Amino acid sequence: MSTQYDKIVAPYKEMRKLPGEVLETYNMQQALAPYIKGANVLDLACGSGHYSHLFLSWGASQVVGVDISSGMVEAAKAAASSDKVRFVVADCSNPTKFDGGPFDIVFGGWFLNYAPSGAALANMFRNIDMNLKEGGRFFGVTSYPTQDPRRFNEIALEKKPLFWNRIFVEPTMDVEDGVSTRVTADIEPEKVQFDNYHLRRGVYEQAARDGGMDGQLLWKPTIFPEDDSQLFDARENVEEELATYMEMPHFVVLVVEKGQR
Repeated sequence: MSTQYDKIVAPYKEMRKLPGEVLETYNMQQALAPYIKGANVLDLACGSGHYSHLFLSWGASQVVGVDISSGMVEAAKAAASSDKVRFVVADCSNPTKFDGGPFDIVFGGWFLNYAPSGAALANMFRNIDMNLKEGGRFFGVTSYPTQDPRRFNEIALEKKPLFWNRIFVEPTMDVEDGVSTRVTADIEPEKVQFDNYHLRRGVYEQAARDGGMDGQLLWKPTIFPEDDSQLFDARENVEEELATYMEMPHFVVLVVEKGQR
């Protein structure tokens, strides 16, 4: 995973400007709103720091961002404007206690979808559990929950929902707990491709428990602002695009609590 992301730092930043990515950020802000003020946050698979920097602007007191890609971490450091955020190169899939913890919130934006199996996913949840305070919460962005991820992605390719815009997800190979996928983003300055996994909903839920996250687990439905112009400027066909997104969602916000022990 390190190699594929070291090479796409610039176009990866451009992906964050696409409509679906903007909607994702809005949904995460809404989900975090009751908990972010004054929180100590760990951002796993932070990439170039998109969310790490936003967390401070939303009210977090401290943020630690971790990513396996040294190129992404360097980009995140270059964009930092506060000593309240710092970045570390490390493999987030391996349980590791990071300095600055335990944390009130652990976040993973498009992190869990790199687990190739339920066992690997449970290991990621062990890392989350290890770094969270009792009563703390994990917030994640990951693939839409379904018991048939291959069929879900095949239908999405057939329909080509407008709201997915220039991002396409192709199922490439069946694996024991779901399907491997290739993500293609047709953006400037160059087309980007990277590989990950879409595991079944039940595998996610069991892996959270196996990894020690024993509190409430919620798949939060996507919400839209009353005034679409807040997100999408003057896009002419935004209502049509939103309708296609509702039919074929691209992401979900997953929230899992760590129980009191």
